Amino acid sequence: MVLVEDAPGVPVDEVIALLPAPLTAGPPDARRPRIIVMLRDDRVDRILGYLRSDVRGFVCHNAPLRELVTAVRVVFRNEAFLPYGIAALIIEGILPHLPRPDPGPSPSVSELTPREREIFNLMASGISNAEIADACSLSQKTVKFHVSNILRKLGMKNRIQAVVRTRGVPCVSA
Repeated sequence: MVLVEDAPGVPVDEVIALLPAPLTAGPPDARRPRIIVMLRDDRVDRILGYLRSDVRGFVCHNAPLRELVTAVRVVFRNEAFLPYGIAALIIEGILPHLPRPDPGPSPSVSELTPREREIFNLMASGISNAEIADACSLSQKTVKFHVSNILRKLGMKNRIQAVVRTRGVPCVSA
């Protein structure tokens, strides 16, 4: 496992090339170390460049220690780690380049109860169910129940789809 600090003035391929040769040599399927980048420059093209260079995880340079520890654990399991802010940047950067299917009628947040609109707004901001539970003084089980209802009412499969599909729809405050 390798933790690399992003160098914004240096092209991505050069940052990766600065790693010692034993770490980056060999065919792509060879057992190479998993790389986590500590980002200082959050431009989408830079993030995509790192992804093309087989980077498995990202953390922001000012991320709390617990997020860095989580990233190391996730990448160690050979999974990818993208904190919400970076995932949102990638989604926003990629969406304009994807073909636009006919989404049908836009989901309507007006069908949501005031509490569901409150939870939807928090959900759309990218915080976890545990953080929503703390913010709303609810149990995590109740938050999961509300999130399920919100997704069902909006006709969505998951919270990311709900946020992406409704990002142009104004969400009335609770």
